[in-house]
Amino acid sequence: MGTKKYVLYSSSCLIAWGAGLYAPGLAAIASDFGTDGLVKMPDARMAEDATLRVTVANDELADIYNITFQALPRLQATFRYTIFNPDEISGSRDGLRDRSYEIKSQLWEESQWVPQIAVGARDVLGTGAWEGEYVVASKAWGNLDFTLGMGWGRLGSRSAFENPFRLISDRFEERPSRSETGGRYGGEDRGNSFFRGKAAVFGGVAYQMPRQRLTLLAEYESDRYDREVGLGTLQRPSAVNLAVLWAPIQDVGLRLSWLRGDTVGLTLSAQVDTKKTQPKRVARGVGAVPVDSKTGALMSDDTDAWYHRMVIQSDQAGLTLRSASLDPDSSRAAIEITNRSYSLTADALSQAMLLSERYMPDQVTQVDFLLEEDGWVAPTVSYTLQRQSQHLDVISGHRVFAAEKIKIRAPRKMSGTTHTTNFRYPALGFGFDLAAKAQLMDPDAPFRSQLYAKFLGRLQLTDHFNIWSRYEQDIHNDFSTDRPPDSPHLPNVRTLVNRYLVEGESGLELLYAEYKKSLSSSVHTRTYAGLLESMYGGIGGEVLYAPYRQRWAIGVNVNAVRQRGFKRNFDFRDYKTITGHISAYYASPFFNIDVAVHAGRYLARDRGYTLEARRTFDSGFSLGGFFTRTNVSAEEFGEGSFDKGLFFRIPFDGLLPGNTRGAFSTILRPLERDGGRRLENFGGNLWFDRRFVRYDALDRNLDRMLPR
Repeated sequence: MGTKKYVLYSSSCLIAWGAGLYAPGLAAIASDFGTDGLVKMPDARMAEDATLRVTVANDELADIYNITFQALPRLQATFRYTIFNPDEISGSRDGLRDRSYEIKSQLWEESQWVPQIAVGARDVLGTGAWEGEYVVASKAWGNLDFTLGMGWGRLGSRSAFENPFRLISDRFEERPSRSETGGRYGGEDRGNSFFRGKAAVFGGVAYQMPRQRLTLLAEYESDRYDREVGLGTLQRPSAVNLAVLWAPIQDVGLRLSWLRGDTVGLTLSAQVDTKKTQPKRVARGVGAVPVDSKTGALMSDDTDAWYHRMVIQSDQAGLTLRSASLDPDSSRAAIEITNRSYSLTADALSQAMLLSERYMPDQVTQVDFLLEEDGWVAPTVSYTLQRQSQHLDVISGHRVFAAEKIKIRAPRKMSGTTHTTNFRYPALGFGFDLAAKAQLMDPDAPFRSQLYAKFLGRLQLTDHFNIWSRYEQDIHNDFSTDRPPDSPHLPNVRTLVNRYLVEGESGLELLYAEYKKSLSSSVHTRTYAGLLESMYGGIGGEVLYAPYRQRWAIGVNVNAVRQRGFKRNFDFRDYKTITGHISAYYASPFFNIDVAVHAGRYLARDRGYTLEARRTFDSGFSLGGFFTRTNVSAEEFGEGSFDKGLFFRIPFDGLLPGNTRGAFSTILRPLERDGGRRLENFGGNLWFDRRFVRYDALDRNLDRMLPR
């Protein structure tokens, strides 16, 4: 097995391991194209909402790598990378490396007598190597699930007949050729070919064996493979595919197929429920402090002992207690806290509430928790103590009761401070980790990677001012500069990345000073200067105006940057520019979707806008997509026509013991080009950085906040 295959199979197995933790009850069944289906053909089924699936399918025709996301309950989206003719069959002229997208939507839900119906389109952008549209119906009877569909494009090539949609309009009779759609340089939509031209029928059946982890599949395929026959990869492929699917563990499927009458295929699929939150893991038995065995009070003459005790217990529970305000005769206290360890802010507040129940002075009946999030203020959460109740676990767990005890109020800064924790600034911290970089979908080498050691440093000078550093030491690297940048019309602001990966295989990744502060409850700022990323250094800042309890916000960011030397030291190249954007954000009340529009100037000095949408879950997962359009033409941009990609944030909570806020975030682009590019992680991020302390994120978790 080659390196690229091994790595992608390992990634699939890793996600499967996570799936076992995240998503009990889901079945990891997918077609070779990632979407729910039979073998090669789609069916009308949908995965559970928010399911993320990785599928790897291998046979002599093509290796297909799919990432599929159930973006909405009735909408499934797939990003696909295909290596045609992976075994380099003698006589075949096919060497295509293709990137494509598929969309599938459920039109009708199955009932007792009516099948489930879905519509979809393969290869909606670009070259159209897999182009095809379909309408498909599926109906289950016992352990049998029958599928019948009609396809167009490639899916309408075997035993084709006249398009029934011609009765609606004559424009459906003829289908444009692949060269007439998708744009001259690829990346454009193929909408003017959808559901046009000849049509054909496909179908099949799946049989789930009782009390077994096996499913038998058989299908009649409507793709005649004209392209592959013409290129000499196939000869006369059969229309029948047979397969057996084995589910060795929950959410993982391994399928062995007999394809086109002469080929063995192997498919691995694994999935995870990104919406499912982990069970609350609240630290209870945290460290011992000296107490009186009779009264339970601290063995101290200090009247402020309750605060010292809470500082110790909070620290051991993964929280930082920064300050407090409590007058001697007051029944209301205020505490400023920072969440260091909990993926879900509600869990951090639950721990803080539990500690307040234990250690607050007797006269206190209400506590205001002032959230401080990474240097910015966040909403204040007011909690009425339940000391009169002897059984918190019994009465908690009801949202009506939680709403009586917990109120979310506007952000505010601490006033009348009576207790302060001394953090002894400056504070210096270090970290070490092993990490990897990967470069996918290069036409010459579909997978390149680097293993390196990562040395981290942080110098904290105040609550708001930090200096960050990261040095990377190469261990193994197979990146290459064999393919020079192909961007003659634009400055090489990103296409030189491989020179940094090769010539700067070890080097200083970043070294910058950063200041974060909220100017008011609605205005949040971030400024920074230094070596900001692998390719750029400079100075910049961002301001976000986000009114409390509003679903909209406006942001501005400006950066003056210069391109760094390839060796990732303190050298700089000649290229420099000013980039900046005005951003508008909206938090949809539906499905936790955030939408953002950024308009302004990009690194290559082009001007335009970026539209992005992300769906973020309380589990810590966040997935989305974006595209950028600027005044750079498709010809100037080159292959792909415009910048586009997918965003993934995968939390470590649930994969690692204990609570953690750690996560892996990445952007997956089909191509590395120069048009429409911004700085990585600087500018336009404040809205998303504050996502987990927004009012809506806190309000829907009131019940979870209650101490258990």
